[in-house]
Amino acid sequence: MSAATAHGQERPDTRGETKTLMDTTRHAVSLSYTPQELLALCNTASQEDVDIGGRYERRGGAIHVWSHRWINEATRYDSETIGSFAVSWIDNRISHIECAEGFDLADLLHELAILEEKALGRIKHGRRTDG
Repeated sequence: MSAATAHGQERPDTRGETKTLMDTTRHAVSLSYTPQELLALCNTASQEDVDIGGRYERRGGAIHVWSHRWINEATRYDSETIGSFAVSWIDNRISHIECAEGFDLADLLHELAILEEKALGRIKHGRRTDG
């Protein structure tokens, strides 16, 4: 795996507000799935979208993971993207994992394990860190 760091820049978010992006670290990975498994991961992320009380957001060819569920205005305000999984439909894999500042690859692999358990009923590539 290789890693690259991107530094903060401004961009409009999906809700029309401009915000400064946090520094991120991008890890090149090659986590292969069957087409059905990859679809299940994406469907689960959509069913648990942050706008309806979940912690995921599908946008721009990636599954983004949020720090908090948006169950009220306070959690919506405090929530930040902790990282994302870039989905490659051409070769049915997650091609890289991006970690926001303050989070590392182990944190995102833990989140992937949770998503895999929900979507696939088992862990395939993710790694639980809570024992």
